[in-house]
Amino acid sequence: MKNKYALILAAGLVIAALVFGIFFYSARNTKSTIRVVGYAKQQFEADIVKWSFSFSELVGLDGLKSGYTKMNDKLNKFKSIWNSLNIEVDEMNIQPVSVRKSYGREGKIDGYELTQKVFIVSKQVEKVENITANPTKFTNQDIAFEYSQLQYFSTKLPELKMELLAKATKNARERAVSIAESAGGKIGSIEQARAGIFQITEPYSTEIASYGVHQTSSKNKIIKVTVTAYFPIK
Repeated sequence: MKNKYALILAAGLVIAALVFGIFFYSARNTKSTIRVVGYAKQQFEADIVKWSFSFSELVGLDGLKSGYTKMNDKLNKFKSIWNSLNIEVDEMNIQPVSVRKSYGREGKIDGYELTQKVFIVSKQVEKVENITANPTKFTNQDIAFEYSQLQYFSTKLPELKMELLAKATKNARERAVSIAESAGGKIGSIEQARAGIFQITEPYSTEIASYGVHQTSSKNKIIKVTVTAYFPIK
């Protein structure tokens, strides 16, 4: 009976020693990591402009046929004037004429409004800006733009994004080094990194969104991004 108790006691001691050993080994091998968020931004200027506009014609109830003829004349005049400007075009999209009923004061249909929508994409940004700011060449030919909008884009955006991610990652490491050194430690090589969403805004804008921002109304832009990084502490 005594031998039985002795065996149980010995087994218990062995198990306790084993558990303590595993705990001690795990404690010694647990890595401490530091999580930091790096940040980078850069200002740039768009090199592509998209000009969207429309012109229209109002006709009476029996004027659809003449309305289409007038719209076609306006479009041909626009093309002729545009070709004389010698502005290189990457794309010109001319949408079909749309027709909308026009209502009088008593709520009865008194005619139709025909509208043509067009957009032009060009790398000659300044020339397009000058034309849209002073459209007298068109208005002199009875072409009035009811809707006119400029949007700005950049062909260099993919390269800018890559450069910015590298800068944000470098910034994250610098922050991690500063934090570790203040506590008397050092950091190792980066273990994990996660890029945030790019925010492209006009200068001095505070706009931000979880799904990202891509502002197109301004030629001058700021692109910003964060990188969340994890470093081991030695």
